Formats: sequence, C-alpha cells, structure tokens
Amino acid sequence: MGSRVFRSGVTCVIVVVTSMALSAKAQDKPGAEQLQKMYDDALNTLKAAQDRKNELATENERLVGRINELEKQLQSSRRELAERDRESFFLRSYYASWQHFLERYPTLKSRWEVFLKAPPLAQPYNLPEVHDPNWPLSAAG
Repeated sequence: MGSRVFRSGVTCVIVVVTSMALSAKAQDKPGAEQLQKMYDDALNTLKAAQDRKNELATENERLVGRINELEKQLQSSRRELAERDRESFFLRSYYASWQHFLERYPTLKSRWEVFLKAPPLAQPYNLPEVHDPNWPLSAAG
C-alpha cells in the first residue's frame, strides 16, 4: 500500500514537471528561478509522498500488532469454549445416566422427588441414632 502511494506521488511529480516543461517550451526558455521553483515543488511533493508512506507503514505495524493480539484472544476463547463443551457434555451425559438409573428403581425415584421438593435445609425424616444408651459397655465390646 505504501509503495503504491509513493509510486503515485512520483507519477504526479513527473506529470507536473513534464507539464511545466511543456508549458515552458511554448514560452521562452524558463529562467533559473522558475526551474528552481519547479524543482522545489517536485521535491516537496516527493517529501509529502514519502511522509505519507512512512505514516502508512507505522499504522500498518500498529494494526498488525492489534491483529496478533485479537488472534491470541480468539485462541483463548476457543480453548475456553472447548473446555465448556467438555464440561457440558459430561454434565448432560451424567444427568441422562441418572435419569435412566431412576427409571430402573421406582422407589428410589419417588424418594428422590420427595427430596427435591423438600426445603434445602430441612432435616431428614428418619434421623440416624447417634446416642448409644449403653455407650461405655458397648464400646468395651
């Protein structure tokens, strides 16, 4: 892109110089001042084209850096998505296995449904026996 701008700048300078030379040919021979002015104009045009080329190269480098950064983010996002897909597959297959298991054991299924309908902090219906009234004797064996 930058070389295209530079080439168009050079072409523009050649056209300007040629047109000035042709117009000068039609007139009397150009004077030294007029030739110096044409030279300075051509030099300024070339300098402007070179400056623009450098600006475009700098912006191109900045954009390449941004593209590289975005590609890294894309790769990271793809890895995260693959990990989430694996987790999702595991959970869905586990849930399907659980549903199949509950279908095979209807009593367990009904107990599971009761458990799901109960408040989260509710105590179980049948508390295990924690207190042993014969404790010192039962531990001695």
